[in-house]
Amino acid sequence: MKNHLPKERFLRHSMIIMLVCAVILLGIGIFMFIKGGVSSGYIWPRFANPRAVSITWHTPVFAGLLFLLVFICFLFGNKRTKRTVKEKEAFVFDEIKYFLQEKGFRKRGYNFFKKNGEIGYCVNIQNDKCNNNDQVRFTLNVGIFTDVFWLEHFDFKHTGVIPTFPKEYDCAIRKRISELLPDHEDKWYSINAETDIDELWNDLEQDLTEYIVPFFSYYNQVSDVEPDKCIYKEGGKQ
Repeated sequence: MKNHLPKERFLRHSMIIMLVCAVILLGIGIFMFIKGGVSSGYIWPRFANPRAVSITWHTPVFAGLLFLLVFICFLFGNKRTKRTVKEKEAFVFDEIKYFLQEKGFRKRGYNFFKKNGEIGYCVNIQNDKCNNNDQVRFTLNVGIFTDVFWLEHFDFKHTGVIPTFPKEYDCAIRKRISELLPDHEDKWYSINAETDIDELWNDLEQDLTEYIVPFFSYYNQVSDVEPDKCIYKEGGKQ
C-alpha cells in the first residue's frame, strides 16, 4: 500500500522526537552539573589507536538547547503554514481516491466504480449543498450495480447498452454510510479551520475498511443482489 503520510503528521512526529531529545539531554546536563562530574570514554578512530575523551555538563546542555531551538522553529513555522479548508478538503478526497484505487476502483469526479464479473460496486462522495470556503460537509453513498437490473429499470429506450461507468443512483441496492454503521445515525464528515485532517482521515479510513469494503464483499454474483423494493418497482424508478 502506498504511504500518503501528510506533512502535518511528519512534522508532528519530528517535533515530538526533538522535544524528547531536548528533555533527555538537558536532564543529563543538569544531573552532571549538580554532581559536578565529568563523563569519560574512549573513541576508536578508523586508522589510529583509541584515545580517551571527556565531556562536561556544557555539552549535553548545549545539545539540548539546540534541539529545543529547532523544536520552537518547527512549532511556529508549522502554525504559519496551516492548511486552508480547501487544501484540507483536497487532501482528504485524495486519500479516499488512493484508498479506493488500491481496491481496484476507477474514479470520475466524485464517483468510483469497480467491476466484479456480472455486478459492480459504486461509491459516491455527496457534498452538502451549503458548503462554502469556511465549512465543507460530505457523506458517502454506496451501491451494488447489475446489468440485468439496469436494463430492466433504466434502459427506457431499449438500447441494450450497459453504462461502462455506472453511478450510485443507477444501482439495484443503494446505501448511505449511516445505514452500514451500528447505530444507523446519519453521518456527515466536516472540514473547517480547526479540523485535524489526520483524525478525520483515520475516521474515514475506519469506516471504509470496517463497513464499506465488507458491505461489497457480501455481493459477488447477480443472485446475491435483491433490489431495494422500497426504492424501485418494475418498469422504472419510483
